[in-house]
Amino acid sequence: MSQDIGINNITISAISHATEDEDKVLEAMVYFLPEEIINDEEGDNSIDINTIDSKGCFGNPIHIHEISINNNKINKRIFKHIMQLIKSSENNINKLKKDIDLRIEKSKIYLRFDKQRAYLKECKLVDGDDVVRVVINFKIYVPKNKEQRVKEIILNELEDKA
Repeated sequence: MSQDIGINNITISAISHATEDEDKVLEAMVYFLPEEIINDEEGDNSIDINTIDSKGCFGNPIHIHEISINNNKINKRIFKHIMQLIKSSENNINKLKKDIDLRIEKSKIYLRFDKQRAYLKECKLVDGDDVVRVVINFKIYVPKNKEQRVKEIILNELEDKA
């Protein structure tokens, strides 16, 4: 990473419906974590995994899964990994560049990935509902133009060939 980027936290979430295999939904979510973090045996990753049982619009049972990471060092590795996944497809790069202003609010960027594709180990940035949602909250200490700073970080990372 060419610049020092601070990240407060990253949240990866998805909903599994009654008709879906929960393990497959969790696998789709874990796709967005680097291998070395998944296989960490020391357990010092500061990763929290929570599931909330709820009901959908028609009373169907749903499970809302959320992975929260609150460690700046680990978050940088996850951010880099997610950006590499995005950069694996020209369509993702073009979509993110085109929609970037819609995806940023204050110091956060909101990304949605096709849940089915993520389970198949493919990265596809989408706008739909059946998604793995990733929210990256950057540490930005300027009172104004936080959105512009986030945009610069993302665009710089898209241009980085490393």
